[in-house]
Amino acid sequence: MNNYQASRNEQVIAQQCSALKLSATPQTNTKSLRFKPLVLSVFSVLMLPAAYAVDYANFEENGWSVGMNLGKSVARIEHDTIRNDLESQGFNLTSVFEDRRSEGYKIFAGYQLNPYLAVEGGYFNLGGFPILANTTPGTEFRGKTKLFGWNLDLVGIMPFTEDFSAFARVGVTRNDTSNSYSSNGLVDVTGYNEDGNYTKHKYGLGLQYDISPILTVRLEAERYRLDDLIAHSGDVDFYSLGLMLRFGETPSTYAATPAPEPVRPAAAVAAPEPIVKEPEVLVLEDVHFNFDTAELTKETKVILREHVQTLKANPQARVRIAGYTSASGSAEYNQALSERRARSIKAFLVQEGVASNRFKTIGFGQTNPAEYEANPSILRSDAAKANMRGLFEIILE
Repeated sequence: MNNYQASRNEQVIAQQCSALKLSATPQTNTKSLRFKPLVLSVFSVLMLPAAYAVDYANFEENGWSVGMNLGKSVARIEHDTIRNDLESQGFNLTSVFEDRRSEGYKIFAGYQLNPYLAVEGGYFNLGGFPILANTTPGTEFRGKTKLFGWNLDLVGIMPFTEDFSAFARVGVTRNDTSNSYSSNGLVDVTGYNEDGNYTKHKYGLGLQYDISPILTVRLEAERYRLDDLIAHSGDVDFYSLGLMLRFGETPSTYAATPAPEPVRPAAAVAAPEPIVKEPEVLVLEDVHFNFDTAELTKETKVILREHVQTLKANPQARVRIAGYTSASGSAEYNQALSERRARSIKAFLVQEGVASNRFKTIGFGQTNPAEYEANPSILRSDAAKANMRGLFEIILE
């Protein structure tokens, strides 16, 4: 072995040691560190209204919302193209170090079309995914793929209770992919350092809980399609936790003072009519239901047990139980739901020991509401809650 060959072998060994050292040392993305305070600042600004808003008694949602999610991205990218390129150029690929995880976020705005369907769109950034290839001879070949872009989603919502629901989304994305590769000069990386944009798709599932009428917390899992522009594609899964802020208004509850009526001349005093004794009517406290259900809540059962005592103390009373619904949904569906609610109340009272022949049930659907619903698509308005009820009318003869 001549001196030149020995010197070349020592250089290769040194390069390999340097590459291994770099792969074991965490790489710091200074651009990412500079961006984190901006993300957290925007997140804080979105939450300020929720921190100061206290009284939601008259809040009416208008359908618009904004939100933000923070989470972890997990990439599944095949790097066979890189392996084949390096081997075709005479390099032996000894190992590949990849970081398949990154931090990500998304910012979105949305509009809820009805209780079960919404549209959302916004900006997402799934972070960067680095790779380091160790070769013989040593090339110090390393790179990073970043994924970000814009999306438009259709979101389907399935309510479980008034405040808790699941949702699924499918959407179109306009991806921007940025590749940054380098080496010690032995490999031409010109073909790797390409940026581009393209259209793909995404889909996902999630759960959400309404902390208040204006604030909702979300837990989501989404899959984005990726093309890293060097002849192979992959998936990026984004697991995130987010907050959504709804918009609306709180109308004033103060009514204008009515003008005094004009003074009318006194009418002639007529002879008193015979007094006819009317049956005494006692209206008990009404009970309420959750959205789209005839099941009795714990609070409803407590109130009904109090009514049982009244009914047992007045065995001659005839009882009419009327069921009602909110204005959301079709008239036919609401009519059937109101009848089920009335029957559900009757079944519980009979179970508690009141004779079934003392009851008459009737459903009024969405007619005769307790309060007017200006926007029936807002399920969480006070008016909607007031209308999802069962009403008692007891006649004592």
